[in-house]
Amino acid sequence: MAGMTDERTRGDSPASLYGFCLRSLFRPYGWRFAARVAARHPWRTLRAFRAAATIDVNDGAVEVNSGAPAVRAAGPPSVVGAGFCLKPVNPPCPSGRANHDCGFLEHQAGRTGVSVPSACRACAIREIGTSALRAGSAFYVMTSARDILEDLYRPAIEDRRFPTGLFLLCRYSFRPFAAGALASGMRVRMLPLASGACSDYRTWLRADRGMKDEQTTVDEAGMAGVAGSLGARTPSHTIRCERRGNVLCPAADEAA
Repeated sequence: MAGMTDERTRGDSPASLYGFCLRSLFRPYGWRFAARVAARHPWRTLRAFRAAATIDVNDGAVEVNSGAPAVRAAGPPSVVGAGFCLKPVNPPCPSGRANHDCGFLEHQAGRTGVSVPSACRACAIREIGTSALRAGSAFYVMTSARDILEDLYRPAIEDRRFPTGLFLLCRYSFRPFAAGALASGMRVRMLPLASGACSDYRTWLRADRGMKDEQTTVDEAGMAGVAGSLGARTPSHTIRCERRGNVLCPAADEAA
């Protein structure tokens, strides 16, 4: 326990970002990030890490900007992401846990007369995803750092698909996530998860591998931050989405 406490203390210092990077360098995410992001934009990546190292992870919400021209800055974000660890465990998520799936959003949310399954009624993934798709934002259930690189950072670099984003994740991930987003040219707002969130590299790495038995939560301030970023939509505003890779996107007529 002493070692874990020490690591959590180090996680509150800017130097923790570089410790995280050193530990991750020879893991699949680390070397892929170096080859596919840092090697393509070395100076922007250097600036991104310098900026991310200064983030106050104790703030309720943190917004970082790559310095690139803001796109859709006045409207909802182009993508909203939330950790898979928000999925319910009792009763369990019908779609499984450590994956990008939400069967309710994909197959039931746009249909009339469909009752919400018991496991989904208090699910933050369903609630946040519903709000995102109604606002015209894509929705992404975040799993591993490697998938985030492929599903978010690379599209942001290659075709500016996700210039802006809103993400709910553990405070421990704020600096590494911000570094990747800034290096990819994104402007993002990060909101912290509440109870059950990872607070050290050991628990983060287990969750990154899909081993996260504890369900995390979003507190009232976090949900208020989601609502403030996405705007209010009437409950009758139906949802239709289509899956593109691991990302749920509003259907063409829904986003119009």
